[in-house]
Amino acid sequence: MNKREEIDRIVFYSKEDMARNPNLINAEKLLTDFCFEQNFTFNDLLEFYNIKLYFDNDLFLPKWAKSEKESYIQTTEKTWKTLKLKLLKINDENIDKILSELNYNYRNNIWELINKLSIYKNISDLTFSEILKKYSYQVNYVLQQKNIVQKFNKVIRDFLLTYKKSAEILLSQFEEKKTDNKLTKYYFPKSLSLEDKEYIISTYLDREDSNLNYVRLAEKSKSSNELKLSVKTRYKAKKKAEEQNNEILEKGHNWNIRVQGGLSKVQDEPVIFKNENGLIEATYSEKYLDGIENQVDLFKIFSFLFNYTDETSLIYLVSKASELDVMERVMGLKSKNEYEIGAVFTKKEMLSILQLHLIDNYLRRKNSGIEQLINSFILHINELIESNSLIFQVRVSNSPELDKIRTLLPDFDFLLKQYKSLAEDGTINIELLQLSSKPIGFSQITSHNKRKYIYSNDNLILRLKHIFFSDQSHMFYTKTFKTKHKNLFDLLTKETVKLDDFANYQIDTIQSLVKDGYLKINTENIVEIDKITFIYIIRELHRNELLNYWHYPKFVRDEIDLLIKDKKMFNENTLLSQEEVKYYNFYLNQKTFTNGYDLRNKYSHGTNTQSEQKHKNDYYLILKIIIITLLKIEDDIMINKKTSANTVHN
Repeated sequence: MNKREEIDRIVFYSKEDMARNPNLINAEKLLTDFCFEQNFTFNDLLEFYNIKLYFDNDLFLPKWAKSEKESYIQTTEKTWKTLKLKLLKINDENIDKILSELNYNYRNNIWELINKLSIYKNISDLTFSEILKKYSYQVNYVLQQKNIVQKFNKVIRDFLLTYKKSAEILLSQFEEKKTDNKLTKYYFPKSLSLEDKEYIISTYLDREDSNLNYVRLAEKSKSSNELKLSVKTRYKAKKKAEEQNNEILEKGHNWNIRVQGGLSKVQDEPVIFKNENGLIEATYSEKYLDGIENQVDLFKIFSFLFNYTDETSLIYLVSKASELDVMERVMGLKSKNEYEIGAVFTKKEMLSILQLHLIDNYLRRKNSGIEQLINSFILHINELIESNSLIFQVRVSNSPELDKIRTLLPDFDFLLKQYKSLAEDGTINIELLQLSSKPIGFSQITSHNKRKYIYSNDNLILRLKHIFFSDQSHMFYTKTFKTKHKNLFDLLTKETVKLDDFANYQIDTIQSLVKDGYLKINTENIVEIDKITFIYIIRELHRNELLNYWHYPKFVRDEIDLLIKDKKMFNENTLLSQEEVKYYNFYLNQKTFTNGYDLRNKYSHGTNTQSEQKHKNDYYLILKIIIITLLKIEDDIMINKKTSANTVHN
């Protein structure tokens, strides 16, 4: 077989890989020209093995006839038999030469097959040790093979203790947040103890060339059965991260986000936004605020003017995957214990605190304050629930913020317990609630309504969400509109797009979507969305990860009911959605995330800072969470009053 360029070799990555059609086109030429009498190298045979993997996963070019498929499959089976015979001859004498001549794309394949065919039994500990020293970068492939790791348990442990990238492998496996296409599973030697792992990471932190991304993973590490870093090691990582981050800032590489706001006495519009040169400026009208007649309506500006919650009463301030740009999603390593923070989330956080200070300043000039506004809204909620009353009040005093926080946080926790009791039992039993001092989990707070938040983990919906709404889909670029739109849904709903506008590699997907009824092509060859309500629901899932059921019109709810019946969606009846629970955990504890404010825990356990300014900042953060919670409670009560939610069957 003629020598082929490494870069041109066919490689099977996964069933979902977008390179499958070009690879299968190249495979067709190889298979058509195939002659069994040729002299095949290991790389040649491994290329045919990769073609076989396509066929094993039922991936073929649509144009191939049944007879062609059968012929091509027979060819790959023949080459597979030849490859197996060559593989089974691998031993101490020839493995070095084979690895030295191996195409870099096939390194994973060779170790996978050495594992699968038990070829590792032909290799001695001494030879394997030499292989690891000479081809150290291949340990990443070796660690994916369970049997090999078990066979060379001590050899691999000894290697990892000295290999300079071992810490990065460990942190990537146990601490990095994985995307769907990065779910690589590593097996580590049983002899590699927790102490060994900590030694490896601690030694890595001492190095001058340690990577800041991995240092941050160590800093945000949470103890597990696989990796337990001591407080001392995590502190070392924290200081190392600060040192490296300062070096970056000194060189002028930083993330510049600026937000400012103010109140205008002459502005008529409720709010005017400006976004110039990276500065977001929000100016609110005092005349508009003066025109709000009562405290309850003034409190609601946190929703409709400040956008603490959106039009469907979901918390707008949460971090959303749909708001991360491509660079934020793919650049750098992210800890699985980290609340994902992008530029949009940071802007929302900064603006929300600024808004809180603006309204507090406005109220104090009128001899009032945020505390009084919150207390007025509590009275409003108690009027809604009629025969019951929530016991909660923000104390108005001149005490230091530290003292205020230490009384406010337990009261807030008790408020949540009261609402859970009301939603579950229809009444609030104060004496019963006072028997337990255990903090409540935010996901445990029940809704008044049996049908509340709608989610989906259905594969079809996830696939359609990617095709129609992802900026990583291959479907939104066309020769006519190029990159004007960032997803297929926007392209089709905002432009007149003909089938001819799509490239050949996109046509198969379009025709498949037409066949399944998600798209249609009219008499003028224009591509349009069909099943628009279904696709709209998927758009909402893309935007927020869920839907707040009762905030959609009946025709949308009817479609949701059918999807729930078909088990394509599911319902949860909680006060807070899953995304909102994450936001609360980010703010109040370290149950899930290690990069949050940890407000509840640090003030409860006395591990808070002694800075008075920090106490004041934290006090406003807690007030913000209380405001959001009261908006969520009011919405939950109003849904129950206005609908037959409590009669819906799951």
